[in-house]
Amino acid sequence: MPKTNQYYRYLPISPRDRQWGLYVTGAGWRNVSPNSLYPQRDHVHPPSHEFRWPRGRSFHEYAVVYISDGQGEFESNETGRLGVGPGAAFLLFPDVWHRYRPLRDIGWREYWVTFHGDMAERMRRHGFISPDTPVFDAGVDDEILRAFTAIFDRLESQTAGFQQLIAADTLRILAAILAARQNRRADDRTRDLVRRARASIEGHTETLPMIEHLADSLGVSAGHLRRVFKQHTGLSPYQYHLQMKIGRAKMMLRASDLPIKHIAQQLGFQNVHHFSKLFKKVAAVPPHRWRIGSQRPISE
Repeated sequence: MPKTNQYYRYLPISPRDRQWGLYVTGAGWRNVSPNSLYPQRDHVHPPSHEFRWPRGRSFHEYAVVYISDGQGEFESNETGRLGVGPGAAFLLFPDVWHRYRPLRDIGWREYWVTFHGDMAERMRRHGFISPDTPVFDAGVDDEILRAFTAIFDRLESQTAGFQQLIAADTLRILAAILAARQNRRADDRTRDLVRRARASIEGHTETLPMIEHLADSLGVSAGHLRRVFKQHTGLSPYQYHLQMKIGRAKMMLRASDLPIKHIAQQLGFQNVHHFSKLFKKVAAVPPHRWRIGSQRPISE
């Protein structure tokens, strides 16, 4: 990387890039020393990206900004003014007013990537990301820093397919900060409870234990177990068990010539019709079609 106090690059976007679902429009880093002007005015950015603290800014894409060192503040109409420090990440949303800056006597080091696409819109629509909660305490995370470094390296080399690769790196960053939020919401006791519940469910291939019995064995109420299990895994205990069983059914369909009826029996389904119905619900195709498709692509 150049030996300067900042690096950035913006990208032209082709129709093919947009079809991928998520495309990166720019990325960079900036090292702001104490008592330095911010933003610096000796580099040219697109007019939509320029901003000054008094008036703030809004633009027509998404961005994630990650602070690896230093302290500062972030503000939007939805959040008001918030303090941010090392390990903070904040998301910027299309057409949402915002502004941010380091504390003048401290400075900071920031990494950023701007992006857009159907995938980002879907994450927002389903509540994975929201302008109401744009600030994350991700911690000083090597995984996030490696993903940003990969983006900068790919921007310099621009080998074939680099746009799709930096889109994947951006998803790694988003996944890491979302996971950090989820982990901080759950204390050690809750994480251990979910871990033990998963182990118990995975140990019962054929039949899911009664949720009341499982909760009792773990020393909690059934309602509490259902709630924290779904918060942590995204699935209810029943759905988790079903996904596990269907996953094992796929392995048996691929690796053996056993009749589907026998596979259903071994995995504890009521009958082959019940198995086929649930398998199709999870895998989108019935078992016999999935067995064929595991050997060669099929089109439905």
